[in-house]
Amino acid sequence: MNAESETRTARVRDISVESDWVTTLGAVLLFIIWGVLLVREIRHFIWGHVSVPPHLHKGFLSIWNWAFEGIAAVYCFVFAFRFPRKPAKVACALAGIYLAGSFLLSCFRLSLGVQHIAGASRSILYQIALAISCVAVADWLTSVVHRGPPSEPQGGNN
Repeated sequence: MNAESETRTARVRDISVESDWVTTLGAVLLFIIWGVLLVREIRHFIWGHVSVPPHLHKGFLSIWNWAFEGIAAVYCFVFAFRFPRKPAKVACALAGIYLAGSFLLSCFRLSLGVQHIAGASRSILYQIALAISCVAVADWLTSVVHRGPPSEPQGGNN
């Protein structure tokens, strides 16, 4: 029994993280949040509860949401060109299309059938963007977290 507990302790000590803890914990937190949002969006899509942004009214919150969606869409498109890795580019571009769709749908009055089709299309884009983001973060985490002692830096001791 004592040897078993020593083995478990040794295994926990063999995990090394080749990044700072704040970045790693932030990535884990993003992975959890995006995973929960993906499950929620899939559940809503399966049960037919796709969200359609409400028509723009002249209230403060309505205009604030409309402006935020427009600005966030622009930033997503900017990030799509700035990120070096292709999955991050695709996820940002899809999130930008999703937010731009919200921005545009709130400007125009559309029939319920068109709104439902647009909402379902936006939901699919959002699901793909979340899935790609989760895979990209999981890939990064697997490249940073290793079992065993930390790897030696390239070039040896200087």
